[in-house]
Amino acid sequence: MSVASDAAKVRVVRVGFLEREGPRIIDASSDVTLVEFSGTRIVVDTGSPLDAGLLRAAFRKIKVPLDSVMYIVNTHMHIDHCGCNDLFENARVIAHRLEDPPAGAMRVTERTSLSPNVEIVPTPGHTAGSISVFVSSDRKYVIAGDAIPTRGNFESHTPPSINIDPRLALRSMEMILAWADVVVPGHDSPFEVSAKK
Repeated sequence: MSVASDAAKVRVVRVGFLEREGPRIIDASSDVTLVEFSGTRIVVDTGSPLDAGLLRAAFRKIKVPLDSVMYIVNTHMHIDHCGCNDLFENARVIAHRLEDPPAGAMRVTERTSLSPNVEIVPTPGHTAGSISVFVSSDRKYVIAGDAIPTRGNFESHTPPSINIDPRLALRSMEMILAWADVVVPGHDSPFEVSAKK
């Protein structure tokens, strides 16, 4: 999926997945999303460490050199969302302070604007320091990480099964859905939220 406008461009480079055995998650890798604006390239989440070869190929296919990415936004620091951070050697990591990001990272604690059209927003619940990226383009996009892991969470109005507080997680979901036209979930294809509006 690729969405362009003068303001920002959102591209899901790789759709993630969750593999379950009953209620237990046995394997997972996050969506990897590229946001471009005013000559700046940001990757939101980088998948699991096993995705390195797939990501190299995916970025070659869209003709985006890995070393041209300036920032990585990790929605949280679980390994299935930050496992390929080291592929982007020139990128500075942005994550919430409560996620204990690596040395040198930009540690956010509140809403933080990266441009007039791109904002990092705390969306706690899955973890205390979960964040999402809100992008105003031709439509309103939220790259939600595990604040909304799958389309199924949206359809059933159910917070992520792994959470620190289900009520807090549900509040974050509702905030995202009230604003977004399109959600890029943590482990699934993007979906439209128009049904709720």
